[in-house]
Amino acid sequence: MVKLAPNAQAVFAEVAIPIPLRQTFTYRVPSELVPDLTVGAAVMVPFGRRKVQGFVVALKPESELKQIKEIESLSGDSLPTSILNLAQWIAGYYLASLGEVLRAALPAGLGKKTREREWTEFPEDPPFVLGDEQAQAVKAIEGALSPAKSQSFLLHGETGSGKTEVYLRAAEATIAAGRKVLVLIPEIALSQQMVHRFQRRFGDRVALWHSALTASMRREVFNRTRSGDLDILVGARSAILAPLPDVGLIVVDEEHETAYKQGESPRYHARDVALVRGRQEKAVVILGSATPALETYKNAQGGKLTLLRMHQRFGQGLAPQVEIVPLPKKEPRKAAPISMIFGDRLRDELAKNLSAGSQTILFLNRRGHSTVVQCEECQTAVPCRHCDIALTFHASDQRLRCHYCGASRRLPLPCPEECGGEVSVMKGVGTQRVESEVTRLFPMARVLRLDTDTARKRGSTKDTIEKFRRREADILLGTQMVAKGLDFPLVTLVGVINADTQLNLPDFRSAERTFQLLAQVAGRSGRGEHLGRVIFQTNHPDHDALVTAARQDYEEFYKREIARRKDGPALYPPHVRLINLLIDGKKEEAVIDLADKVVRHFDRHPTLTHQVAVLGPAPQPLSRLKSQYRWHITLRSESSKALHELAEVALAFAKEETSSVRLAVDVDPVSML
Repeated sequence: MVKLAPNAQAVFAEVAIPIPLRQTFTYRVPSELVPDLTVGAAVMVPFGRRKVQGFVVALKPESELKQIKEIESLSGDSLPTSILNLAQWIAGYYLASLGEVLRAALPAGLGKKTREREWTEFPEDPPFVLGDEQAQAVKAIEGALSPAKSQSFLLHGETGSGKTEVYLRAAEATIAAGRKVLVLIPEIALSQQMVHRFQRRFGDRVALWHSALTASMRREVFNRTRSGDLDILVGARSAILAPLPDVGLIVVDEEHETAYKQGESPRYHARDVALVRGRQEKAVVILGSATPALETYKNAQGGKLTLLRMHQRFGQGLAPQVEIVPLPKKEPRKAAPISMIFGDRLRDELAKNLSAGSQTILFLNRRGHSTVVQCEECQTAVPCRHCDIALTFHASDQRLRCHYCGASRRLPLPCPEECGGEVSVMKGVGTQRVESEVTRLFPMARVLRLDTDTARKRGSTKDTIEKFRRREADILLGTQMVAKGLDFPLVTLVGVINADTQLNLPDFRSAERTFQLLAQVAGRSGRGEHLGRVIFQTNHPDHDALVTAARQDYEEFYKREIARRKDGPALYPPHVRLINLLIDGKKEEAVIDLADKVVRHFDRHPTLTHQVAVLGPAPQPLSRLKSQYRWHITLRSESSKALHELAEVALAFAKEETSSVRLAVDVDPVSML
């Protein structure tokens, strides 16, 4: 930490405040704080008419400003220099406010008292013999553990190949060398299972970090992390900013997951930040996935990452058998199918699995009951009043809900177009409707549902997973929460109700997302002694994403998809870089006006526009959310430097132009919706 000399006079501090302004503010340091103030300290300062928390990022002996306010007090917490350096990189690369980045590193609620910690005894992990591929991966990683250098790996392991055991062995070697381990996981719902694996191996020097912890739990984990009392910290995206000292190993499990990208400012990607933190702290970084992001795999092929492959399932288990079958539909002049949700093949296999006493996972990436609710007369769908999206019917409370802003309406409703009809026609399928259909077809089956609706209550996700593990249910039905990271040895059938839900989205990554989801959910089947089966129901049986996912053939999918992004009508990542300029406001005319002005303003910078393709302006695919109209301008270039400079031009112009419309920057966007 940078600290002031006790006799320093007229000292000033540069303070980063968590507001969407990319600048710091100068404050005078009162004499009584001079001995204790350090760079990284959290302080309370006057800001306008408010008192806010800020972070000291620099100290200096003088300032040219005439009127300078004083720091009021220390707020009791500080961040180490390593986290300050990382935060400054994030703010620079993602064109974000340094204060907002630092606030993410010091979560809210840390001012509350710490509850007394309960010590827990954990059973020892059973003996585990490494396979040849695992042993080779562990040897390569252990050979890279050195405080003098950093090295990054892509651990490309098929589902069920034992990636977690490789993480555990690498962690053992890191701790034996006297350094710490940081493990990132994409979903809070999966955190308990991962942290238990580490706790069984390493005991109580493992802790869990994520945004859903209570204030007292956050304080406890923060203090133990900063003091070095922990050996291993397991957490979701924000854990990459945790002040864990002397990090020697960073693991990013399921590195392809979009959950690692922050949706609001600061829009950082925890996977990429992990690679930077690894370089800064001379740590080994492991990016693990059965279905790596195309950018990650290309970096491995280009030598930026060391590629470690594990193709064999642990214990000589076999990959599941996958069938691609048509979605059920009513044929002209034929009797209606027994079920419009379960085709004959999936229904028969589900019946066999229930008779055999085995467990089944059913996957559909749509929650709710009916995804479209229409007027019985004119077929008009019911839109959200605040978003350009149709409402979804939820049978549990008989309400129509918007999955973006949370607005809801109760049925019955008159036609939104006032044609005189009533809203009563239900179309589309969500997890609630699938649950009802399973109960109708198999009334004796015990069904658990796991989606955002069932996971709202604290602890409910853990309870659902543990009930299924204890065989208190025959079928686990859910959205993408059931598609990854879960290991149930008695699951021998996975049924994908509709494999097409992601395919037709207006996003260049839709095929990649489809492949990843299907390959991951297929990997939940046959992880025990018995061969697994998987059934994809689809209207697109010949699509590359489905065919290659059925074969679990990542290399073939990568080859086809990377060629499509290069040879199509436009170049897309990983061949180029993108920055998305997001423009939103309550008045559509003002949003369009600013978007047009920004593009015209780019004409004043021909050196940059010669290197950067400017696409748009255009409405975003979801053109209105939460009563905000949304347009965007996409910048595309092989030059990251030129992209950033042109985005800086846009930010500076928008700041001077208007205050009623917001322009935000999304560097390396993972979704174009």
